[in-house]
Parts: sequence; C-alpha cells; structure tokens
Amino acid sequence: MAIRRKRIAIIGCVLMTIATLIFVFNVTTSAKNTYTTETVYTNTYINDGDTLWSIARDNYSAEYGSFDNYVDEIRSLNHISNDIIHSGEYLVIPIQV
Repeated sequence: MAIRRKRIAIIGCVLMTIATLIFVFNVTTSAKNTYTTETVYTNTYINDGDTLWSIARDNYSAEYGSFDNYVDEIRSLNHISNDIIHSGEYLVIPIQV
C-alpha cells in the first residue's frame, strides 16, 4: 500500500510540473505577442557639421528595417529630395518607442 501511495505522489508531482511548464510557456508566448512599437516624432536642431546621414545614424533603430529606409523616411517627412540640410534649421525625426 505504501508503494502505491508513493507512485501516486510521484505521478501527481510529474503532472503538476507539466501543468506548470505549460502555463509558464503560454504566459511567455502571450507576452511576446503583445509587444508593439509606436512611432513618435521629434524635432532635432541641425548644428554645423551635421549631415542627414549623421542625424539618421544617431536616431536609427532596427525596427525600421534598413538604414536606407530610415533616411528615406526622414527625407519624406521633411520634403527633402537630396541629402542637403542646413545648420540652424530643424528636422522632423521619427523614433520607435
């Protein structure tokens, strides 16, 4: 009879461990699926020596995909058809948060 109780206790512990692992896995998976990024926009002052590429490099993050796409987005937001920017002006810069 003692051996039977011991087996039932072991089986119960194994089932509880499996149930706990399933629960933790589901919670972790759900948490990963709810993470989203949001784009916010800020102005940055153009100093002497700044280039469109240096400003983009300082604000780029991987959520944008390629760096070139990020630079293109900055050009589009600021109605720039080339890479020329002027010190003393401001650029609108998208930032992923």
